Amino acid sequence: MIHARAVMFATGLALVSDQVARADATINFFGDLDYHVVKQDTTNNSFQASSLDIYAMDTERNFTFIGELIAQTLGGNDFGVDADRLEVGYKAAPWLHLSAGRIRTSIGYYADAYQTGKFFMTPVSWPEMYEGSPLDGFDGIVPAHGVGVHADVARELGNDNGKFDLLNGRGVDLGEIAAFQDGNNGKAINFRLRYHGEGDLEGLIVGGNVYVDDIPADATTGVEHVAMHELVLGGHAAYVTPMVHAVAELFWFRHREHGTEVLHTTLAGFGEAGYAFGDFMPYARVEVLQASDMDPYFTTSGFLNGDHQITSAGVKYAASASVALKLQASVDHNTTQNGYEAITQAAFAF
Repeated sequence: MIHARAVMFATGLALVSDQVARADATINFFGDLDYHVVKQDTTNNSFQASSLDIYAMDTERNFTFIGELIAQTLGGNDFGVDADRLEVGYKAAPWLHLSAGRIRTSIGYYADAYQTGKFFMTPVSWPEMYEGSPLDGFDGIVPAHGVGVHADVARELGNDNGKFDLLNGRGVDLGEIAAFQDGNNGKAINFRLRYHGEGDLEGLIVGGNVYVDDIPADATTGVEHVAMHELVLGGHAAYVTPMVHAVAELFWFRHREHGTEVLHTTLAGFGEAGYAFGDFMPYARVEVLQASDMDPYFTTSGFLNGDHQITSAGVKYAASASVALKLQASVDHNTTQNGYEAITQAAFAF
């Protein structure tokens, strides 16, 4: 059951949008229908209608407004509504765009390349380091969401793009986004610099990130962890054309517990590639997660414990301009036991 307050909010947004609608306003709907089979200790299979993404954008002169509501089930059968983006932007100059609100952070490639809907991505979902496991209901370890301000700088010489985020930062666990109250007075700082290819290199993107934050302590019984200083270094490369899909990302996380020299480090990365044969694109993805120890922030949030290597292969079929059909199988090799997963998906965008 969707909470009554969320329903009232969505209804009010629709009424207000209707009253102030302009010719250049757009509203899109994204979603997916899945058949999911997973095998670990036991084998379970389910039909899933788990998400609906409502995306609205409007422009007026140099201003842009983006509102995005996602109704989804994570870890259960009840739908919850989340304001995934609530963003106001202003184009201050041809080379400078400013925005504020709840945003997708400028980190890595996947975080802002595939913001709305699984229809646009080649595999059935984001890498686990971005979105975690939908069965457990938490985000991944990459800080892909945030609330704050953002600056986008495009320098014509060399086609370098610089992006800067100043955010509330992490919550007490991976599932909390500090949308109203920051857990501490510190702010997260994120900087991304990348190169976009031209000519024969059109479709190529190469970039890197530096992300610094202070994670607040959690005193909740059973999931306690101390406050930590966080440093994230990342690099990404992508070559995406109508025929070729190739993306690789690597992140290194360092958490230092406040008042001590205790360090926890985690390495997370993936590489995926696909090649189109007409309307069909076979693809493969390999994900790696390696931790120096059981990082208390990640493990108390419920994220994967231990080292993992996830290998996936599948095929995407562009059934129409608005519907994509996908079939994917995955094997999770970890330090305790292997897990197996198969997903058939129909993803749509209207």
